[in-house]
Amino acid sequence: MTFSASGALAVELHRHSSSHWIATYYPMVLTPVGRWADVTWVLHRCLIPPTTVDRPEPARWLEARSADPGHFCYANHQVWREALADGYVTARAALDIEDIEEPLSVRDGQRLREHTVVVPAGQLSEWMLDDLQDEASDLPG
Repeated sequence: MTFSASGALAVELHRHSSSHWIATYYPMVLTPVGRWADVTWVLHRCLIPPTTVDRPEPARWLEARSADPGHFCYANHQVWREALADGYVTARAALDIEDIEEPLSVRDGQRLREHTVVVPAGQLSEWMLDDLQDEASDLPG
C-alpha cells in the first residue's frame, strides 16, 4: 500500500451526541484510480470538545494536511481547528510508527492490488457507517 506523500489524512466528522462530534483519522493511500481514505485502518479517534457556537460548516469528511491549526485545511472548521490539528499530530505519529515495513515485491504488490476493493468514502454502505457509529458510541463522553 502506498501512502499519500503529501502527509494528508482523511478525517471523518460525525455526531456523537447533541453537543459533541467525533473525529476519526484514516491514512490516505494512492491507488491506480487516485487517492482514497483507507477506512480499514483507524489511526486515531477523538471526541471534539463541545462548543456554544453553532457547529462549523457541515462536512462529514475533511482532508487534514498540517499540525498548524491556522492551516487552510481547517478553514471551514474554525471552532474545532485546535482539536483537529492535535488529532492530526497523534494520527501522523501512529502512521509513522506503523509505516516501517519493507517495500512489497512487485509480485506481492500485484496480488494485493488484485484482491483489493477500493470504495470511495462517499459511497460507503450504511452497514459500514453504522459499524463506525457503533464503535464511536463506545468512546467515553
